[in-house]
Amino acid sequence: MAKLDKACVWLEELGIAYSRTRIGRYKDLFEVLAKHQLADTLNAFYEEYTLETWVNAAHEVAELNRIYDGLNGQSSPELVSRLKDALKGHELYVLDSEHRSGRDFSFELSIAAKFVSAGLVVDFGHEADLRVLLDDFTFFVECKRLKSPHKIQKRIKEGLKQLHKRYVKSENPLNARGMLALSIGKTVNEKLGLLEGRDPNELGQKAFNHNRAFIEKYKSYWQSNPDQRTIGTAVVLDTPGRLIDNKQLATVHEVAMNNCVPTDTMEYQLLLSMAECVFKERT
Repeated sequence: MAKLDKACVWLEELGIAYSRTRIGRYKDLFEVLAKHQLADTLNAFYEEYTLETWVNAAHEVAELNRIYDGLNGQSSPELVSRLKDALKGHELYVLDSEHRSGRDFSFELSIAAKFVSAGLVVDFGHEADLRVLLDDFTFFVECKRLKSPHKIQKRIKEGLKQLHKRYVKSENPLNARGMLALSIGKTVNEKLGLLEGRDPNELGQKAFNHNRAFIEKYKSYWQSNPDQRTIGTAVVLDTPGRLIDNKQLATVHEVAMNNCVPTDTMEYQLLLSMAECVFKERT
């Protein structure tokens, strides 16, 4: 609750009226929960809010907290515009639009937060989802929040084509590099069910297995990409979970990476550096 309060204050300081958005509704729920906890009347809370509603709010707030952790020192007009877009959409994950969604922008910002947390500069005003300034390269990231199992291949190919266009139009095409970031939660867990594990390690391993299975099934699409400036793909799974041993709810954020380039190249070393510095944390 304390982290959510800080994130909401940050939004207000940026001039974003969040109270009538889905974030405002999640905050209301958490405030009611806090009051019932203090009054020792949690049964009344569970009578008012279903488990699905509570899980939905916790899942969504976890992503906002990741965005806040990485971007709370940023304040550009372009970032504010993206944040406003990220707050749009139905409050229930399962009723989200199949078209362009506020959660698509949330995914982009959560990836941006990782780069900023690693000390890198992100240009939020570029037509690319993310343009990151490195010492030797201009680095582009195209983020795809996959929503339909039937369109996964199409979306991957679309992202690769977009990256190629970013390189060609960049200030120095020879020094342009990039990667895909794919959110698979909607395809793996459409109804936002609970991933179960006895403890955090088992829960994380199960999430990693989902990412690994996805990579094995689809890696040929990015590994066969002829533009070797695209160095790899990050596969991200966000899901609510339940720890069986202590009967606690948890939020799972698991990232796995796969290369598009040969292992004996400088680009592969750049991918390893990204894995270590930008995408290393499991939550």
